[in-house]
This record gives sequence, C-alpha cells and structure tokens, in this order.
Amino acid sequence: MSKILHLSEQDVIELLKLWLFLGVAIQSLNRQGTSNTTYIVNTSTGKFILKIYGSTLTTQIQYEHLLLTYLQHLDLSFAVPAPIPVPSGETLVLVKIKDTLLRVALFSLISGQPAERKNLAHTYAAGKSLGELHRALAGFAPQGQLAQLPCWGDLYHIHSLITDPFEVPKLLGLNLDQHVRFVKTLTEVLEVQPWLYTTLPLQTIHADYLCMNILLENNKVAGVLDFEFATNDLRLMDYIAALDHFALFPWHKEFYWEFVQAFSTGYNEQLTLVESERDAMTITWRLQRLSSIVYWTGWLLEGKATHQSIVDGVTEMLLFEDWLKNNATTLLKYV
Repeated sequence: MSKILHLSEQDVIELLKLWLFLGVAIQSLNRQGTSNTTYIVNTSTGKFILKIYGSTLTTQIQYEHLLLTYLQHLDLSFAVPAPIPVPSGETLVLVKIKDTLLRVALFSLISGQPAERKNLAHTYAAGKSLGELHRALAGFAPQGQLAQLPCWGDLYHIHSLITDPFEVPKLLGLNLDQHVRFVKTLTEVLEVQPWLYTTLPLQTIHADYLCMNILLENNKVAGVLDFEFATNDLRLMDYIAALDHFALFPWHKEFYWEFVQAFSTGYNEQLTLVESERDAMTITWRLQRLSSIVYWTGWLLEGKATHQSIVDGVTEMLLFEDWLKNNATTLLKYV
C-alpha cells in the first residue's frame, strides 16, 4: 500500500512533469483530500486534479480507471473524471519519492458545486442523474467479472477486519437491548440476503453517490465524482443508499417525504425500478443499514472512525427499524 506523504510543492511539480503536455505552465497548487491526497493544479492549459492514492488496492484503482474510460465513450448529460494517460499510455503511474512508492493519476477538473442535501431541486437532479448513470453502468462488465470489491450486501466480507458480523455488538460494546436487537435484525436480514442476490438486478454501481461526489450548476448535475467504491452489486442497493442520504437528515426527528418523492421522480424519468425491487425495498434498506455499521466498525478498528459515531449509527439503525415497520406501505407510494 502507498503511504501518503506531505509532499513539497517541488515534489508535486516533479510528479506533474510525467504529463509532458503540462510543461512548466503550473500557476498554483491547492492540496485537498483525506483518504487520498489531491491537488487542484491550475495551468495555462487548464485546470486538473492530481490524485495520489492512499490505501485503495491497486487492482481497484485499475478497475476504476477502466470503468471511467468506458464512461467517456457514452453520451452522458454530465461529466465523470477522465484519467489522462502519460506518453507511455498508463493512467495509473507508480513513482518513488522519499523511499515511498506512490500511485498517481491526473484528471481534468470538473466544474460545479457539491449538491446540497436540503435542496429539493438538487435532490431531484441527483435522482435523475443516478438513473441515467445506472443505465450507462449496466453495460459495463455485465457479468460482474471485473469487479474487485465485494458487494455491499456480503456482510462477511464487506470489510477485511470484520470476518463475522455477529461479533460487531461485542466490538462496539453495545448494551444488552442494543445487542439483542442488532442480532435479531442481522439474523432476519441474512436469511433473506441470498434471495435478494439471486432475484434482483445486479450490475456495476457507483456505491458512493453522496452530495460531495455530485457537482451541480444551475440545478443540473454537471459531474459525478469518485468511483473508487464501484463494484458489481444490487442496483437497488445503490438507489437506497443514495435515497437514505438525500431524504433522511436525520430521519428519526422528521422524515422528509418530499425529498423521497423528488429523488424518486428524477430517477424514474431515466429508469424505473422493477416490481421485484419495489417488493424488496424495505429488506434491502435494512441490509444497507447493517452493511454500513459493519463497514464502519472495520473503520473503527483501523482508527478511521470514533467509537461513539458508530454506536450512534447503531442507535439510528434501530430507530429506523421501528419506523420502517409503520411506514413501509407509505414509502412505496413515494418511490
């Protein structure tokens, strides 16, 4: 794995020389990023993103670049990052600096502002673009043979440090009531999970369709970013994870039906969920919530998350379980 360094400006300039067309036209650099380090590079020939990957597996980066290259050839209404090759043809370059091997890529900068969660126009536009994206992604590796990451519903493999999701309550130190309810939910969902993955549509999904990865201009999506978590999975899982993000903030204080409707209306203009997906919406939503808790617990073990934030996530998940029992029928009216 590459270790992200605090590179000097001169180090970054040396990396940029790999792309000969940039020349010495660099005017300014702006460092950003957490899990990966990115630099906004302003040059006389345009603006670019220099990305230095952190812990992402090299095979997953290669899969991401292959997917992004595929999407460049489609007539999408929005932009997606386009990896720019060096003269030898590679889009992912390995470079050693200060005895550390870096994985580096260059992309053209996509203009726009991140979507706002409490903005109905943005929610509608995000739903519409996800529908368009799903139509496009369905044609990429339709058998899923190129995917490098496990599907999000595979709770035994979604994070390498969590080999048994039933151990999560102990790892989190949940109280007795939370422990019992978590195990009950987990047991019920795991009984149905195999049926979901043999019945519902599977395809390549984005898997991180959040506000920060959706750029808008004039209430229209201008770009969709960060395909690092893309994999072969339930199309419905991607839909629900995005709907959860745009409609629940936080859901247990007030549920925003108008945002559910706005997101779903936009999505349905591009693609309609099949009947089996609608029938499986509540159980898939429960699976999506569990998957997040299991994954975040892995992050906790890695030191990337706080204990309290994960316990708070469990509390919200259990509150959502209660809400779903009383509102599942109403939910289907809005999607």
